[in-house]
Amino acid sequence: MTSRRKSPEAGRTAASATLPVIPAAPLAPPPGDAGPPRRPTRARLQTCFLRRLAESGSVAEAAARVGITPRTVQRWRALNATFARRYEEVLSQRLDILEDLAMRRALSADRRPVFHRGEQIASVERHNDAMLMRLLARFDRLRERTRRADATPGLNIALLEAASERARHMPIPERWQEEA
Repeated sequence: MTSRRKSPEAGRTAASATLPVIPAAPLAPPPGDAGPPRRPTRARLQTCFLRRLAESGSVAEAAARVGITPRTVQRWRALNATFARRYEEVLSQRLDILEDLAMRRALSADRRPVFHRGEQIASVERHNDAMLMRLLARFDRLRERTRRADATPGLNIALLEAASERARHMPIPERWQEEA
């Protein structure tokens, strides 16, 4: 007796037909972006690296494709504030794409066919509850972090200034005066 199994992809195509498609990488590379620059100046290498990082999301892969080491990227970030800012922007864009993909996977149902004696008798819909719980916990942490940052930026500075004023006017202990 042989069972006719359908691939798990067949059930997913119906569910994914209703969801919007979010590309994980840019669809087409910019024109004239075949490889590392012919005359590799630091600015050209940095620009090429950032493009590759936006495509792949991997620092090691982007650096290898440009022909530099990941340590060079770390050095550029430490020495060049503009490059560090652009680097963080690229990573935040990649993070947004990954969050969208994770949200889509958490909210979509995975339809799997159920077979009995070689014939499909039903299909079962499974939701990824663990992924959804992780995302909700992450959003709760982000909300808490932003609420804390909004509530206390001036408070910490005011507390530090008040403590330094009190310390400035306090008498110096005698044991410290003897050592000096």
